[in-house]
Amino acid sequence: MKISENFILGVIISCVLLFFIFWMVEIQTKKEKEDITDKVISEKVLKRSISRGRTLFIQEDCYSCHKPDKKDGFFRVVIDRVSKEWLYKFIRDEKSLIEDKDSVVLYLRQRFNQSNGRHDKKHLTDDQLNDILSYLNSFKVN
Repeated sequence: MKISENFILGVIISCVLLFFIFWMVEIQTKKEKEDITDKVISEKVLKRSISRGRTLFIQEDCYSCHKPDKKDGFFRVVIDRVSKEWLYKFIRDEKSLIEDKDSVVLYLRQRFNQSNGRHDKKHLTDDQLNDILSYLNSFKVN
């Protein structure tokens, strides 16, 4: 039996095609492994943010009125129900929200006897406010 060149070429092409088919199936079904490096870096970044937020919380004299570690409920009611943008505005310029008769501010005044116009932290950057929120969220009960 004589093997022709066409037969050999056909066998080679078939093997190459089978290789590509198995390779494509493996790519499609391969489960992505969680990159542990990203998780470790994220945890370190979060811990630093919480630490900076705690420092800012104390430096800005927030702790004189707010006690997130005492589980008074104020932070969960506010932080979980308002947008980050509203919270930034509240911390930076509460008086303007009071003047605008913002419904959330009115609710806080009624329920917690809060919103006394003492939040005037215009000097805080978004990053600093994010750090403070990370600190406050570290008290979140799961």
